[in-house]
Amino acid sequence: MEVSEKGVTVKPLSNFKRLSKVVRLYEPLDNRGPVPPDSPTTILICSWMNAIPKHAEYYTKKHMEIYPHARIIFVTITTKEFLMHSESQRRADIKEVITALLARNQSDERLLVHTLSNGGARRLYGIAGAYREATGKPLPVKAFIMDSAPGIPQFRRDIRALSVPGKKLPWLLWFPFMTAIVAVTTAVYITVNWMPKWFWSELVWRPMAAVNNIDFVHKNCVKGFVYSKEDNVIDWRHVEDHADIAEKKGYKVVKKRVEGAHHVQMFRGKGGEGDYWEFVERIWRMGMESGGLVE
Repeated sequence: MEVSEKGVTVKPLSNFKRLSKVVRLYEPLDNRGPVPPDSPTTILICSWMNAIPKHAEYYTKKHMEIYPHARIIFVTITTKEFLMHSESQRRADIKEVITALLARNQSDERLLVHTLSNGGARRLYGIAGAYREATGKPLPVKAFIMDSAPGIPQFRRDIRALSVPGKKLPWLLWFPFMTAIVAVTTAVYITVNWMPKWFWSELVWRPMAAVNNIDFVHKNCVKGFVYSKEDNVIDWRHVEDHADIAEKKGYKVVKKRVEGAHHVQMFRGKGGEGDYWEFVERIWRMGMESGGLVE
């Protein structure tokens, strides 16, 4: 919670209009004038699993500071939605994103995507797929920041990621919660690493492949990967492998490995906030220089 100048308590993300359970939209005031031709018109932020609004708001506020004329579409995801929902259900959940994207003349749009962790990357997969279903075209992304992702399930790392919602539970509730988490993590780890890829394709392999597929994400998109060896949720080697595949697919790729940073907190590593957001701006400038998106 924040307190305004008038002493009124302001909830995180209160300047966003809720379009659905998982989708929110921010539109800047008209008096800010037209969007500069070198800035994004729309920023799509897909948050990590179970992101607390006050933590996720850090990213929305920074984008507002850097690109004050851009609207922002903010999308969330929970553990249940990530693991238990079917892909058709997940795409139904984000239909408001497609409606918002298509509400404007696509030839005038300049889209910046910023995803965080595997949860955000998974949401982007669903959005790109739904956009292709609606238009027959790949998502027209000019620049794509992928923060702390993607990663293949690993037992200890997944335990850490999935246990976050239970940190503040009393121990009588925490114990059964963690028992369930260990059981789910064990099942996922075994099936992903030891079963044929088709068995778990919709949860892991297809989303990872799709965000490197020019049928889903436009071929002129510039991709910026920001990650850390100290991330205890996502293995940095998985990120670099994915980035290398993206490059082989024809995408322009920039990798930034941050020293001393933790999961979805890359801005706290060596170089701090200034270094992190300069990287975001650099990837956007490269996206603008990469040419038009019209087929």
